[in-house]
Amino acid sequence: MEPLLTVRRPQPPPLRRRGFLRVFLPTALAALLGLGTLMATGTAALPFQTLTVLQGKMASKEDFFNDAQVQEILLRHHIRVHVTAMGSRDVATTGLDGYDFVFPSGQPTAELIQRRTTGNPDVKPHRPVLTSPLVLATYRPYAEELERSGIAVARQGNTLYYDLRFAELVKAMRRGDKWSGDRNHNPITVHTSSVCTSNGGGNYLGLLAYIENGGKPVATDEEVDRVAEAVTPLIRAAGLPLKSPKQTYFAEDGQATAPISVLYEHQYLQYQANRTRTTGRVDDRRVLLYPDTGLMTEPGFISLNPEVRRLGTLLETDPDLRRRAVELGFRVVAADDVPNTPTLAEQLAKAGVPVPEDENGDTKALLPASIDLFERLIVRVGQCLS
Repeated sequence: MEPLLTVRRPQPPPLRRRGFLRVFLPTALAALLGLGTLMATGTAALPFQTLTVLQGKMASKEDFFNDAQVQEILLRHHIRVHVTAMGSRDVATTGLDGYDFVFPSGQPTAELIQRRTTGNPDVKPHRPVLTSPLVLATYRPYAEELERSGIAVARQGNTLYYDLRFAELVKAMRRGDKWSGDRNHNPITVHTSSVCTSNGGGNYLGLLAYIENGGKPVATDEEVDRVAEAVTPLIRAAGLPLKSPKQTYFAEDGQATAPISVLYEHQYLQYQANRTRTTGRVDDRRVLLYPDTGLMTEPGFISLNPEVRRLGTLLETDPDLRRRAVELGFRVVAADDVPNTPTLAEQLAKAGVPVPEDENGDTKALLPASIDLFERLIVRVGQCLS
C-alpha cells in the first residue's frame, strides 16, 4: 500500500490565530501594570543594582524594620535589613560580632554598648529619631476599678486613656490589695519583661526606684541598695517575668494572664490603628494607664561599621521613613533639616484613633544618676548573672 499523505493548511500569523488576543492582551496588560508599579516605587532597577544586606540586633524596634512598607522604602535605597530580636539589655551585654548595627530601646542600654565599644572608631551613635513613653496597659474593668479606688482618672472626652497616680498604685501593691472583680481576686501587680534582659523591665524598675526615693533619682550606692530592698518585693510579686508583654497583652486570654502589663505607647497605638483599618472601630476593651510621673524612652541607633552609617542617616532624614514611623505609632523627634513630618496626633486622627493628649505636663521620672548605679540596681533586684 502506498502511504497516505495529509497536506496541512498554512498556519495564520499569531495575531490572527483564534483565541490569541484573548490570552495575550490580559497577560500583557498585567505585565505593563506591574512594570508601572515598579517604576512608581523606584524598584524596577533593583535586580541590576548592588543590594547591601545589613544584620541588626534589637528589641521592640523590630516592629519598625519588619514592617513591609519600611522594607520597601529601604529597598529603594538598595538596603535590606535582617533582624535578630532579643531584649535590649541582652543586646548590650552579648556579643556584637557579625552585626552591623544595634538598636536598643532606650538610652541606658545604648550607653552600655557605647561603653563596651569605646575606642572603636567604626562605632557611631546616631541622633535619636523615635521616642515612645512607657505605659501600663490594662483592660477596661481593671481601669474602672482603679478609678473607683482613686488610683486612676479617665481623661475627659477620651475612652481609651487614663491618668495613673503611680505612687498610689505602688501603695496598693505594697498593701497587698486585691482585685474585687467577679473572676479575679489576685493581688494587684504589674507584669513586665525581665529587668535583667529588657529595656522595658529595667525602665519600669527605674520608675519604681524614682518613686521609692521620694521623687529623686538614686545617686549613691547606699541609695541604690536601700531602694532595691524596698522595690524587689513589688517586682517578684508578679511572678515570672513575661517573655513578651506585647504578645501577652494582645492575646485573647491576656486579661486573665496579666491584668496590667508594661508596654511602649507605640505598640498599643499601632494595634489600635490596625484594628480600625480592619474592623472600622477601636478595641475599647484594652486601655492605657499613663503614670503621672512619666518616663519617655529614646531608642538609640548605633552603627558598628562605616558601611551602615548610611542607614543611620536615612533614619534621621528620609521623609518616607519618618512618615512611616509616625504611622506605626512612634513619636518622631523634630528635625529642622527634615520639614513636614506628620505629627502623631495628625496620623491618629486620620486613622480614627483617639489622640492621647499629654495631660501630665513636664513631670517626668529620672533614671539613676549614672549607668553604673542603674546597673547596680538592676543586678540587685533581678539577681542577674552580670
